[in-house]
Amino acid sequence: MVTYLVLYTVQHEIHDSFVEWLKSDHIPEMLEVPGFMNADLCLRKGGTMIASSKEVRVVYRIKDEAFAKSYISESAMKLRERALEKFPGQFSAQREMWLETVNFMTK
Repeated sequence: MVTYLVLYTVQHEIHDSFVEWLKSDHIPEMLEVPGFMNADLCLRKGGTMIASSKEVRVVYRIKDEAFAKSYISESAMKLRERALEKFPGQFSAQREMWLETVNFMTK
């Protein structure tokens, strides 16, 4: 399994609408990409209003490395462009792909 992490830094003014867009549009579209199994949307509570932005994290799980490579070569740019068109200059994104994930569960 591959873990794909996306950390968004979003301007305060659009934070709520950005999160709603992630929930209603972007994450469901990502989960339609072959090999994507699930996603976790992680929101930070609190924080100071002095800061000009807030962080939002999405953790996707992809079936295997072949599906991850296919996503990068076939779907990634199209999906990223939609965000840039909807929220131009109002967020940044950092992405990491971890090719090996070991899960542990409580007994």
